[in-house]
Amino acid sequence: MKKLTKDQKHYRKKKQDGEKDFRQTTKEDGTIGIRVTRKTINVSISQAAFERLLELSESEQLSRWKMLTRIIITQIPMYAKLTTSSSPTKRYDWDESLLTPTDKKISYKGTEGERQVTYQITSTAFKKLESHKNAIAQSKARIIQSLILNYKPTTQEQRDKQNAYINASRKNHKQITKAIALDESASPVKRRKFFKQDGLILHVKGLPPEKWDDDELDEFESMHDELNN
Repeated sequence: MKKLTKDQKHYRKKKQDGEKDFRQTTKEDGTIGIRVTRKTINVSISQAAFERLLELSESEQLSRWKMLTRIIITQIPMYAKLTTSSSPTKRYDWDESLLTPTDKKISYKGTEGERQVTYQITSTAFKKLESHKNAIAQSKARIIQSLILNYKPTTQEQRDKQNAYINASRKNHKQITKAIALDESASPVKRRKFFKQDGLILHVKGLPPEKWDDDELDEFESMHDELNN
């Protein structure tokens, strides 16, 4: 059997790692944490889409893979349901028929992309993209190019309003937490992680999509459906 090269071993390890959306990891203090895995995409997009991605990355102060992950997670419908598994690394049940090749004829872009891009996006974003590709019978390149060109980031005014809301929410949260601590008979109330403002769904702590947990993703999807119905 032919021995794998160092690069081949690294690629195989990365590919196996990305088969699950989440993996357990040991933190520096010895505690067990959960990390989001990543998978590689390689597509060709137009020069305009590439320059738009650069512009968005700079304005949002994010690396390109994080910016692309954010766009995919927030703009593509969810094709998975939360599992009933007690395992912290198995959070979603994906529609396997959408993650595997289908009989549908995939529609590719009419012209060849001018820029070939390769990014390691989160596994959740990768599976959303793969599912969406098969659901609407369009290529990943066509979907990504369209998403980038049509993505509308939050304005500075919206960010300022969000920060003001977050600061007020944190102050209110501290008061509620203190009140609950004083009243042992009080039943805990699950607080919402998002709020609607000017037609946008914003995280109360300002966390970017690539850092949302399963509950936050589920709540975002629910609010997104309500907003568009």
